[in-house]
Amino acid sequence: MKNLTKINLFFLSMIFILFILLIIGVSYGPVKITIFNVLVIIFQEFGFLKDIFISDINKIVLLDIRLPRVVLGAIVGLALGTSGAILQGLFRNPLVDPGFIGVSSGAAVGAMFAILFTQVIQLYFWNFLIPFILPILAIIGSFITTILVYKMSKVDGKTNIMTMLLSGIAVNAISGSIIGLFVSVSSDIQLRSFTFWTLGGLDNADWFVVFLTALFVTIPLIMVFKMKYELDIFMLGDSEAHHLGLNVEALKKKIILMSSIMVGISVSFCGMIGFIGLVTPHLVRLFIGPKHKLLIPGAALLGAIILSLSDLIAKSIIAPAQLPLGVITSAIGAPFFIWLIF
Repeated sequence: MKNLTKINLFFLSMIFILFILLIIGVSYGPVKITIFNVLVIIFQEFGFLKDIFISDINKIVLLDIRLPRVVLGAIVGLALGTSGAILQGLFRNPLVDPGFIGVSSGAAVGAMFAILFTQVIQLYFWNFLIPFILPILAIIGSFITTILVYKMSKVDGKTNIMTMLLSGIAVNAISGSIIGLFVSVSSDIQLRSFTFWTLGGLDNADWFVVFLTALFVTIPLIMVFKMKYELDIFMLGDSEAHHLGLNVEALKKKIILMSSIMVGISVSFCGMIGFIGLVTPHLVRLFIGPKHKLLIPGAALLGAIILSLSDLIAKSIIAPAQLPLGVITSAIGAPFFIWLIF
């Protein structure tokens, strides 16, 4: 009973903290919008409180800039936290994060390719897709590297987790060399664009991006949560899980596919944001234990909180300018990673 109360308190606290961060996120910025005005604008969108005057500037800033940004940040945090939790379960290694299966490095290659050859690529794209050349190629790059890692990890028709880890390291190294080649032939403007992309950020947020990201994160998130008991059994070991009736190979494929979709879409629109997938599962385990029934939603919520908090810090330190989001998440995550090593 005491443990159940602790778990309920944990989740209620996480939801409350996330809600507070989202409210602060939409109210704080160069254009000051009070929390009262934020609530009034939202209610007015649903047809209430029409008699209260709110300036058009506040409405535009809130509805078209800040609200999509904070919602996108929460969704990406959900995706990265969940991916970290299931990949650590897949590898049975607490020091694994989504970057280990080549998703981030592949996306970086795709993004650099898009930045270098935009003029040529847009000749072969439909006009309505031209603004999304970079995220489309980033997604393609992430899936190519993920498939490569998966194919390389097949040993005697079965997926070898240790081989997958080594394959991920090799593919990341190859991706790094390709990026280095692209960087050496890029112009200053192209290099600057790529640098800001690799540091991560939510500046590309709009409602269309939010919709696409939500779609590609929500469906895998639901499927991952349905695998919660299978993941618990899988933690016993391959042979033990097989004897208990679990289709181990099918589960491995599902985990890799779901995590690559969630991380791929997140990285493509927001750039490379590190350490969230590594840090959140550990913190959740410390509070409520390792069962995936609790770990998956807990890591998702905490990932959303950390990313929302990081975005708030990024907007505050050198306001009205902004720090790249990846700088803040790394500053939070790196000391925790060092602590894990010790």
